[in-house]
Amino acid sequence: MRRCFSAVLAASVLSLSAFAAAPVQAATIDVGQAFTGGLVDAINGAVAAGITALVGWVSWTIKAKFNIDIEAKHREALTAFLNRQASSLVAKGAVKVQGLKVEVGSDALAVAANTALHAIPDALKFFGLTPETIQKRILDLLPQQPAVAQAQAIALDVHNPATPSGAPAAAA
Repeated sequence: MRRCFSAVLAASVLSLSAFAAAPVQAATIDVGQAFTGGLVDAINGAVAAGITALVGWVSWTIKAKFNIDIEAKHREALTAFLNRQASSLVAKGAVKVQGLKVEVGSDALAVAANTALHAIPDALKFFGLTPETIQKRILDLLPQQPAVAQAQAIALDVHNPATPSGAPAAAA
């Protein structure tokens, strides 16, 4: 029986040493394979969308909080300036209305346009306007001035044969 026992013991020791000598294969899971392909693209898209939404919200909040509307301020300043200059030209007598034709002396118009360089330089820079384009815009606004509009309305009335002022005088 001793022989049997020592044989079993020897066999078990040999089998254990055989397992110890052979490399053991560990069971590992590569998590990186799970995040390749479509899942990484979906995560990247979600992160990009979140960043875009955050930037949009921050810019909207800043605009609402500080009431930043630079373009509108420049547009209002430019429009008010052009109307004042057109009205000033009419008041100074620099505008001559002959029928439907409006004429302005070039010197007076140049002075009015060059005044913009000192009055509204930021608006001119923002919109990229030159004194020549300011002159054209002032000329465009002249017919909207009350005195010029009234003179042009009278000229239209006189030239229209269907109106009472344009009708020939009846023989009495």
